[in-house]
Amino acid sequence: MTAAGSDGSQAGLTRVLERWTGSAQPGLAREIFGMAALLDEQGSLRRALTDPAHTDGERAELGWRVFYGNVSQEAGEILDTLVRQRRHHDRGLTDTLEAAGVLLAGSAAENRAGAEGLDGVIDDVLGVQALLDSDAELQRAVTDSRATEDAKLRLLGRVAPSLSEEGRLLAEQAVTHPRGALPQRLLGTFADHLAALRDRWIARVATPVALDDSQLDRLRTALSRLYGRDLKVVVEADRSLVGGLRITVGDEVLDGSVATRLNELQLKLGA
Repeated sequence: MTAAGSDGSQAGLTRVLERWTGSAQPGLAREIFGMAALLDEQGSLRRALTDPAHTDGERAELGWRVFYGNVSQEAGEILDTLVRQRRHHDRGLTDTLEAAGVLLAGSAAENRAGAEGLDGVIDDVLGVQALLDSDAELQRAVTDSRATEDAKLRLLGRVAPSLSEEGRLLAEQAVTHPRGALPQRLLGTFADHLAALRDRWIARVATPVALDDSQLDRLRTALSRLYGRDLKVVVEADRSLVGGLRITVGDEVLDGSVATRLNELQLKLGA
C-alpha cells in the first residue's frame, strides 16, 4: 500500500492535508478510515470516484452525494480534495485515505501534546506491533475470520490497556481493517508514516564548520520561530559546503532557493 499526494509522495499528501491538520482530532481520522472501509467494500463506487472518464467536479460531486450527512464537513472536504486528483488504479484512493487517516491521527496527537504526543503514538503503534510479532496465538486471534470486530477490540483492550486515544485508534484500524495485510505489518506502515511526520520537528543542519553553543542556541530559536514549533536541531558536518548552512526540516530544504531566509538566519548567528 502506498500513500500518495499530488506529487505521488507522503510529503505531497501531508501538504494536501495542511488545511485540516492544525485542528485535527481523533474523530476526523476515524471518519476518514470509515470512508476508506466503505470504498473497499463498494468496488463500483470506488471505481466511479477514480474513473478518469469523469471530470474532477463530477467525481467530487458523487463523493458529496454519497457521504453528505454521514460525515463532518471536514471529512467531506478531504474526500473532495482527494478525488479531484488523478490516480493510476482504483485502489489508490483507498490507500491514500488510509494514509490520510494515519497522518490525521498523528496530527491530533501533536495538537494535544506537541512532539511528545506524536512520540507517544509512535510508541503505541510499535508496541502493539511487537506484541503481535511475539505472540503467535494473539496473531491468530486477531486475524481469525470467525471472530467479530467487537471480540477483536476487547482482546486488544486486554493486551494493550494503556494506549493513547490516537494509538488505540490506529491499533484498532489495523486489527479490524487490515485490508489484506497482516495487522502487525500494517502497523509497521503506520509507524513509517508517523515517523515521517515526526521529522517535521527535527531540523538537520549541514555546516562546513562547527557551531558553538551560542550559535546553536540562536539557530534553534530562529528556526523554531520560523516554523512555529520547538524544533530539535541536529548538526551534521559537511565539508563539501563552501560556506553557509543547508537546513532540512521534514521535506523542506533551506538552501540557495530560499536565500533570503538563510541569510536572515546567518545574520542572527553572527549577531
